[in-house]
Amino acid sequence: MLALRRVHEGVPARPSGWELARALSPRPRIRVADRLADGEVLNAYSRDVSVFAEQPQSPWAMYLATETGDYRFVCFDLDAGRGNAAYDAAKLALWLNELGIDHVVTESGPNGGRHVWIALETAAAAETVRELAQLAAQLLPSLDATPLTNPRTGCVRPPGSPHRRGGSSVPSGPLDALLDPSATSEQLRELRAFLIDAGAELLAPVTALARGMAVDADGHPHITGTKRPLSSRVRLVLDTPPADDASLSLATVLAGCANARWTLADVRALVDDSPAFEHVRSQRHKHGHRIPRTPQGRERTLVSAWRHAVTYVAANPSTGDGTDEDFLARCAATVEAVDAAQARANAMPGLWGGDRASSLQRSRTGTHSTRAVLDALCLYMAQAAQLTVEADVRRISADTGYGRTTVHEALRRLATPTDEASPESAWIVRRGTPEGAHAQRYRLSQRFSTGSGAGNRTQVRARPAAASPLQARTQRINRLAKNLQTLAHDTFAAPRSLGRTAGLVYKHIDEGSVLTVDELTRSTGLDATRTRQALRALHLHGLLSRTDHGWTREESSSVDVVAHTLNVAGHLAARRARYADERHCWAWWQAEVQWMSRRGKQRRRRRSPTAAQLLSVSDRPDYPRYPRSEGRGDHRAALALVRAGTVYAPALRAA
Repeated sequence: MLALRRVHEGVPARPSGWELARALSPRPRIRVADRLADGEVLNAYSRDVSVFAEQPQSPWAMYLATETGDYRFVCFDLDAGRGNAAYDAAKLALWLNELGIDHVVTESGPNGGRHVWIALETAAAAETVRELAQLAAQLLPSLDATPLTNPRTGCVRPPGSPHRRGGSSVPSGPLDALLDPSATSEQLRELRAFLIDAGAELLAPVTALARGMAVDADGHPHITGTKRPLSSRVRLVLDTPPADDASLSLATVLAGCANARWTLADVRALVDDSPAFEHVRSQRHKHGHRIPRTPQGRERTLVSAWRHAVTYVAANPSTGDGTDEDFLARCAATVEAVDAAQARANAMPGLWGGDRASSLQRSRTGTHSTRAVLDALCLYMAQAAQLTVEADVRRISADTGYGRTTVHEALRRLATPTDEASPESAWIVRRGTPEGAHAQRYRLSQRFSTGSGAGNRTQVRARPAAASPLQARTQRINRLAKNLQTLAHDTFAAPRSLGRTAGLVYKHIDEGSVLTVDELTRSTGLDATRTRQALRALHLHGLLSRTDHGWTREESSSVDVVAHTLNVAGHLAARRARYADERHCWAWWQAEVQWMSRRGKQRRRRRSPTAAQLLSVSDRPDYPRYPRSEGRGDHRAALALVRAGTVYAPALRAA
């Protein structure tokens, strides 16, 4: 093992990137990025080279830990794709300066990422560094904690290493803190305490496998029980080539195999031939095709995906044997009805463009919020593979970004028939009435159903049938979720943000597409003036760029960065927290009503201060009494107690 150089001896005054990596590396080998035959560099590092070899032609990454698993460097890898990397790096550097910890900040490449390096005077245990990374990740959204949680393979490009998209990792100051390590174990403990004081929470230690899990002779997890055949749904996914997301098909199959009590050895027999394992055999290429993985990459991908699948199944046990022979038929019917509703909604963009109309006109037609609520209901139906779903206004609010009052009004519009004599002339129909903890149930109007009378209106039968109902369902879920996710963002939903109109325009410009103002006007239902205003605002904040053929998204654009720039980040998260407290308060009240309605209950009695309690004097559930005011429930006081954390939520769910 190559000893870490602690002084400048043997290092040139202005070392090249490779000379610096050679001087710093805790191991005698450094990982090098893979390169295709056409010269394209991949973001994958599957081969090692000696530090004494000639400088590689591809980017290189340095191991952070020694071969024994002890960390010599702590490098916080801040990815611009995850958040505002520059902001997080400045915040972390400020913390380190306050603690007196020497560090080096580098700009990792042209994408705006940052690396914050700390060189350790004495090696730190992997558990210590892993905990530090987990705490920091809670406070720094852009942090990729992977290099700090895997001492065997964790590596980062050191200063001077080239980037695969051009440029190199450029330090913002001298490299003395790297060449002459000075950070002590005591300073790491101080940093840990600082992160906890700043709001990071300690994670519960994992001391054993989850209930129902076991490991085989090779140490791979599996679900205990007798092996059984795969369900028809899993078999269909297993034999169907993935449409878009190969990793989703793999996750579906592995979850089904884990639920059927298979082991990793059983799964390996499917890897070479099953279409669903394409994600294991190859990886996505930026030009649209896939390239084969190395044998080591295949094994690493399979083992990681299998572990995630088993852990998920153990945490979400199935109550049955996994068989649901009607599932595919329900998928097909649901997809066809959702497609019919979406096609009809898309054919009438002006129906959803009345945001600036009069109140009377908006009540008769709708707004963009009405369309967003319709999309949310369609998403729930596709996810559940059911045409009738239960949805409350707070859940829809969280998924659309609109407030609960706006959602309530949108549901009223969608459920209002255009013909008073025909309830089915509405977009959605209410089923039953909400009772207790259950919300209102909704279904799509029968004009969107797959019955014989709807066949010539859905526009689905006129197109070739999908290869698989599961693939069609997955495509609809992804498309609807993506559209809603764009709208439900602080950049467009918060006060003093870019606004809903800008979000609507941004939603209609997919990655890689180029649209003109006329095309956007037709698809959004906005007039040309408002469309151009939204385009200018999006362009000003770096989210869109103009080409000779129209408008397109910037490759490096990030709505998260814009939210931080506008100082509106966290608005929707705060609203979701408020709604969660209101749900909690409502559950408390429902549990209180249920207990008050119970017959033969043992009421709480006043005990003598000197009496010993031998038997329980009350069978009241384990949560506080709901506050009262003048003999009635005091909901305002209850909500204050919920926000203060007085009431334990699991006790309410068990009531």
